[in-house]
Amino acid sequence: PKRKRSKKHNDQRQAPPPTMGDVDKKQQPAEVETSATSILVALDGSKYGDQVLKFCADHLKGRTEKISFVHVYEYHLVSAPPGPGFALAGSSGLNLTEMNDELRKQAISKGTKYLQQAAKKAMALGFKPDEMKLLEGRPSSSAKHAILEYSDKTLPSMLVCGSRGLGAMGRMFLGSTSDFLVHNCKCTVMIVKCSEPTEKENEKPETTQKS
Repeated sequence: PKRKRSKKHNDQRQAPPPTMGDVDKKQQPAEVETSATSILVALDGSKYGDQVLKFCADHLKGRTEKISFVHVYEYHLVSAPPGPGFALAGSSGLNLTEMNDELRKQAISKGTKYLQQAAKKAMALGFKPDEMKLLEGRPSSSAKHAILEYSDKTLPSMLVCGSRGLGAMGRMFLGSTSDFLVHNCKCTVMIVKCSEPTEKENEKPETTQKS
């Protein structure tokens, strides 16, 4: 006589195979949201800064509690009289100390105006900075070191910068500088790939997450 199969065996044999939808749900990783408590946006004053601002508006707006703009100003100290007849605008008759002070004031004024303009552009894109900080690029240091020191001091969740730029600081975000920030900052560094303004903008970020 034939042996009667158990009900449990029949249930297992008749169980339908998983659908492709079920397989996809199991294999798909959880969606990672770009969010941070505080974001520090480094702007170098070049034409590529607008692309960094647009990236922030498209991808970071509303996903952070605080967003700060930082810009580094630099000026070159005058160690000897440039020559007869040389004078800064509105600074005739100044000695070297006074001339360097005037150069610093002019650099600060230019940097302040740039940050104000950047804030207006950000507002036009639908967000505004909660804080703006102007840093001094000391003659013995550079813009990238000034940003690193400020980042280590304030400890933002993320630092955003451009992949290229030729601002007043001189090649602030060209190659070696963005690479320097990625390898030395304690926080996540997001690099916005900047293209020429005449070309179609490509703003997909490269993200390096510190473990």
